[in-house]
Amino acid sequence: VYVDEFKRGYFPESCPPSSHVTLIFPKTDKTKGDVTVHWMDGGIQPERPDELGANELFGDGGNGTLFIGTKGKMMASTYGDDPRLLPLSRNQEVKVPQTLARVPGQANGHYGQWVEACLAGYGKKQVSSPFETAGPLTEALLMANLAVRGYDLQRPKTSGKGFDYPGRGLKLLWDNQQMRITNLDEVNRFVKRDYRAGWKLA
Repeated sequence: VYVDEFKRGYFPESCPPSSHVTLIFPKTDKTKGDVTVHWMDGGIQPERPDELGANELFGDGGNGTLFIGTKGKMMASTYGDDPRLLPLSRNQEVKVPQTLARVPGQANGHYGQWVEACLAGYGKKQVSSPFETAGPLTEALLMANLAVRGYDLQRPKTSGKGFDYPGRGLKLLWDNQQMRITNLDEVNRFVKRDYRAGWKLA
């Protein structure tokens, strides 16, 4: 955030007006290679796909998701709603069989499913977004937050005048087994807090 001409403000406790974070997930036995995810907010959007017509809405006009695969592209609206192939004419040609049961009631249905599972007890009711799926997804988005927070980390210059910003220009490396950034230790203070004496999590 610029507070004056060519003068950047420093607000480490608040999020920026916009951000673009790139997450790279290494190849697994379920992918053909690394998977790159771009998270954009605050009005930043990916380049409009060439396959989209001039009068066709990108996403839902303000939010959405764009998938770029080896055989084509697909877009969706907010929270993955209404997925459709690009160009949109392909949706008349390609019919994908439904293999997963849908949760009735959309977002409210997911909340209800969560409550029902809690009442039933652990492992007694199948849910559409179990911890095995939701946990890594949440972890990935929190890594994006680490990148944003790390960008504004200040380190006093050895000269005693001004600050360096060690989190800028780096590619942060995440160890999901140890739950920590391995190449910029200062960022790890945002992962876990040090509880004062007399308080701890078991």
